[in-house]
Amino acid sequence: MNATSAQADPYIVLYGISWDQYEKILEALGEYHLRHTYVEGALEMRGLLYGVAWEDYQAFLEAMGDHCPRHTYDRGTLEMMSPHKDHDWVKRLIGRMIETMALELEIPIQSIGSTTLSGGRGERGVQPDEAYYVAHELEVRGKTTFEPGKDPPPDLVIEVDVTNSSLHRLPSFAMIGVPEVWRHDGKRMIFYRLDDDGNYAETDNSTSFPFLSPDDIKRFLDQHTSIDENSLIRSFVKWAGQERERHSQ
Repeated sequence: MNATSAQADPYIVLYGISWDQYEKILEALGEYHLRHTYVEGALEMRGLLYGVAWEDYQAFLEAMGDHCPRHTYDRGTLEMMSPHKDHDWVKRLIGRMIETMALELEIPIQSIGSTTLSGGRGERGVQPDEAYYVAHELEVRGKTTFEPGKDPPPDLVIEVDVTNSSLHRLPSFAMIGVPEVWRHDGKRMIFYRLDDDGNYAETDNSTSFPFLSPDDIKRFLDQHTSIDENSLIRSFVKWAGQERERHSQ
């Protein structure tokens, strides 16, 4: 299932929607003025809905299953976003860099991808581009679902802003208690750390991987136009291993 939309268009299009799934989506969100069209598995609908009850938001998530579009739910406002290729390649390349580095350097992590996160209080829900457990990996080892209020928040969230800004999503991650967010705004990489007041502040080094800085990640990302991904990742992992050893001395 894929989703597409123009950046200024308030509508999104979801492909591969079965009739049964379509009916469940209508049951969950139909009263919120979807102004939709459904033709042969393609559902076009508004991407921004107001006054959505928490129970209806949960019913929408259940109807979408593993194919939910990237979205933010903030106290009744449901915003759904459609990723583009330039968004997807960045998030996946960053994900591959983290996952391969963790494997080679024997750093235990759990990748939970774009699992929808919430604080369990019925106010906010947010779907990150990528998310990882690092410091709390052992606490969730073997778990296949995220349980709000019971599981710790992921230690690291990745957000890519090539088509839509994610700044307005940061308060939702803060409410959930995510301690670290990496944000790529299409030009630069920014690391945020959650402070004691529950706000994000830019930081020069990663909390989860203290030997990494935003400029380090961007420097390797920028190489994607000159070398293949596998070579880029091998080079990054070799460098990261050396930096980790240097920081541990």
